[in-house]
Order: sequence, then structure tokens, then C-alpha cells
Amino acid sequence: MRMKSETPVVLLVLAISLLFSGCSRDELSGPVVFANGEELHGAWEDDEGRIAVFKGVPFAAPPVDDLRWRAPRPNTPRTSPQLAAEFASACMQTSYSTDWYARVAAAFGHGPEVAARPNGVSEDCLYLNIWSPQLDPEARLPVMVWVHGGSNKGGWSYEPNYIGTRLAEKDVVVVSIAYRLGPFGFFSHPLMDNGEGEPIANFGWLDTYMAIRWVAENITEFGGDPDNITAIGESSGAGDISDWVAAEMAGDRLYRRIIAQSPGGSLEQRRTLADEKKTGARLIDSLDIKGELDAERLRKIPAEDVLKAATSELEGIYFDAVIDDLTMSARPIESLKRADAASIDVLIGTNADEWYMYIDENSTQEDLGRWVAENAPGNAQTLLVEVAGESDVRHSLDRLRTAVNMLCPARYFAARANELGGRAWVYYFTRQRPGPGGEKLGAYHGTEIPYVFGMHDDWLPSEAVDHALTDAVMDYWVQFARTGDPNIPGRPEWPAYNGGNPMVMGLGDSIGAMQPPDARLCDLLGPGRRHITVGQP
Repeated sequence: MRMKSETPVVLLVLAISLLFSGCSRDELSGPVVFANGEELHGAWEDDEGRIAVFKGVPFAAPPVDDLRWRAPRPNTPRTSPQLAAEFASACMQTSYSTDWYARVAAAFGHGPEVAARPNGVSEDCLYLNIWSPQLDPEARLPVMVWVHGGSNKGGWSYEPNYIGTRLAEKDVVVVSIAYRLGPFGFFSHPLMDNGEGEPIANFGWLDTYMAIRWVAENITEFGGDPDNITAIGESSGAGDISDWVAAEMAGDRLYRRIIAQSPGGSLEQRRTLADEKKTGARLIDSLDIKGELDAERLRKIPAEDVLKAATSELEGIYFDAVIDDLTMSARPIESLKRADAASIDVLIGTNADEWYMYIDENSTQEDLGRWVAENAPGNAQTLLVEVAGESDVRHSLDRLRTAVNMLCPARYFAARANELGGRAWVYYFTRQRPGPGGEKLGAYHGTEIPYVFGMHDDWLPSEAVDHALTDAVMDYWVQFARTGDPNIPGRPEWPAYNGGNPMVMGLGDSIGAMQPPDARLCDLLGPGRRHITVGQP
């Protein structure tokens, strides 16, 4: 719904204000919303004005200078009208995520020039984007808040597959958020002292909470229902929102349900604050800064130097929320055993070949034997028999690593949510793209995202089955966000997941309920049975 036309006097005032804020009158043809004490001028996603978009909206104060390595602070509203028609810079990061896109594109015969790139990078990056089909406070539409993946060290809120236009066309408000990454979001140091009761770690994780709080407090003005928010994420983003469910802070939960796609992170193993301080000291020591150090000097180190040092010194470190006894008090698997994590609706799942593209093409039978011997010595022979029928060693290793890091933890999470009074729905995504690229990658990590948003890259080959699957996935996801149950008339029935009926929904060339694949692997490798440190992606 378009906003009413402004009166001539208001137009004159706006024109003068925007002239001094760097905006021209020509840029005022878009939708207008008053939120968080600011006047935001967005844009229409099409000529008919069906979907309004507001880009680069600040949800927290810029985490720069003295606010680096502190919990996010509320944003101070800007007094002049603000043009919200351009995406903000991504949070500080390397080319990690762009390289991922290039790697996938290469498998489909394209060069790195087609890979997605952000609108620059900066420490000043705590912004979100909103797509809405109705700018009416009375609309009370379901809200879906997207938390991107990228191992908590890469990615940005407006990657091509994350554009919310097509989802919003299904009468939901879509929000995508940013959060501090790598050594800026997941860092601590022995010299860090932010004051009593103030966190000295987990800053990026806290950003996600601040963003969802902003949404809860302001989304009504964009047509959304603050009492019906679904947090949705993939990979590390899914892991981050799952952590909030498990953490004690989940008692102050701002959302009713979550969708966790291929959740990253570990339910079982987490570093402590002491571990994080040691890692931070290692990073800072590598910079060989002369003279006495204190927290103030740490905050003045050029961001580029911090990022470069993390890239060279912390290779192999998975950036994740740590147990600091303030924001996170226990390992997620321990928190999930308590009743305070109860009564939340969960839609969760994984892809068939999550780890295949990350496994060395030259892997041998000896590598497979070494993996099971190191990671599950008591069940090594049984596991080798379970994966013996694969066409190559890479597929065998993929099944094992996918089971350990994503598939089994996801099903455990769903089962616990159900036992604690919530509802759980589990999917298994099997669709691979047509042609040699699909054969090379399989149903790879992240392959489901374009189907969720209905935003397929031009360079990804698609067939009729891909378009049909996209419509089905979007229907299921939106229905879940609307009601907590993905089932919708006209679509195959999706059974709820519980210990007595552990059925999953197969999403691929065909769609339908199925017995959970690799259940035996989860019996041997699942949470509570084997402690393994999560790696990348």
C-alpha cells in the first residue's frame, strides 16, 4: 500500500531537509516510514509499487572507535529525513564468501566475474534491510528475519540469493540483518575490560539479538506483527539463532519460531572465555605492536591490520559464541536439556551433500580409515561398513562429516524441541542442479537458499523441477512462519518430527515424507555419543 501524498508545505520542508542531507527531490518518490525516531525514505521494487524496500537501516550505533569490541549500543536517531534506498557496506571480512560463490560458479562453467560482491566493507556495518508488501501498521503480517551464513567470518545481508522481494510477495515482511564477523565479532583479550556486567566476548552474536530486538520494536510501522517473528538462518547464521534458543537469554526471546538451514557451530564443544582471550592475545601479539598495550590502544589498531592478522594467525579457528558465563553460560547441548528452552516451533534440516565440495578430490581409502580411527575409534569398522556402498571415497567422507557436523545435531535439536513442548519439522534437501555442475557438487552446502527466497542466480542452470520445488519450499517456509506448521492445502503432507515418529520431509526431484536417511550414523556419531569439533564451512 502506497503512502498518502505529502502536502505542499511538507514537500517543501522535506526538499530543504534532504538537500542538506545529500538527497535530491527526485529521490523522494519512494515509500516513507517513521521508525525508531527516524523518517526513512525507501524504494519500490517494481513499477506497480507492490513491494516496498528499505535498505541500510541502522539498528545499532556504529561499532567503531571506543565501541569496537563492545556489546552493541542503541542507534541515535538522525534528525533529518534519511534515504534508505542503498545497501550499506558489509561487515569487515576477507573475500571468503566471494570466493565461495566463485567456486560454485566455476563448477557450472563460469568465471569469477559472476561471483557476488558486497557494497564495500567497513566496521560501520550494523544495518538491516526490510521488504514489505503492506506499509500499514494494522496489517500485522508474519515477519521473517534472515541471519546470513559464512562461518561467522564472511557473508552479508544482501547477497543475491537473500533479496526478499519474492518472499514478501507472499504477504510476509522480510528482514535481513548484518552482524560483526571474524575478529571483530568473535574476539576477546586479557586486557579487555568493558566495565561491570558488560560482555567482553560474543559481540557478533549479540548483534543478532540487538537486530531482532529492533525489529520487534519497530516492525509494526512496516506492516509486520512483532508477536509473530520467525528467525531464519543458514549455516553459521542458523547456528547463531539456535544458540539463542539454547542460551539462558532465550527466556527473553523476541521470536516465536526458528528456521535453521544446515546449522553450523557445535552443540557439544565450545571454547571458554579463557580460550577466547588466548586466541585474541595470539592475534594481537602477531602484530608486534611496540610499547605498553591497553584496551584503548587495542581499539585503535587499524581494522585492516586486525583482519590481516586473523587471516594468517587464526586459520582453522571457527568463530563462534563462547561460554563467557554472562551471555552464554553452558554448552548448547546442556542448555537444551533444561526446560527454559521449551515451547518454540522449529523447522530445521540439512542438504544431502553438505561437505562434498570441501573434501579433497584426491582423498583415498587410507584417508577414510584415518578419519574413522581418529573420530570414532570404538565404531570404526561399523562406520566403514555403513559407507562402503558409495561410488567414491569423497562421498563416504561427505556422509560421515555431514552427519557429525550438521545432520545429526539438527535432528537432535528437533527432537529436544519436541520433548520440551515445542513443535519440530525436519527436512532433507536432495535436489542437485542439472548438468555437469550438479554432478560435481551434488546437493551442496547452501544449495537450498535460492529455493527459499525464489532468487536463483542467472548462471545456475534451472529446469521446470527447480521452479516447482521453489514454489513448494517457499509455500512451506511462509506457512511455517505464519502458523508454526508448514502444512498447507495442496502440498504433500509434512509430518511433525518426534522420537516416536522421526519422519523427515524429502525436498528434491520429488517431494514427500520419508524415513530419515543415515539414522544409523546418528546412532553412532550424533550429539551425546561422540565429541567432535566443528570445522568449516
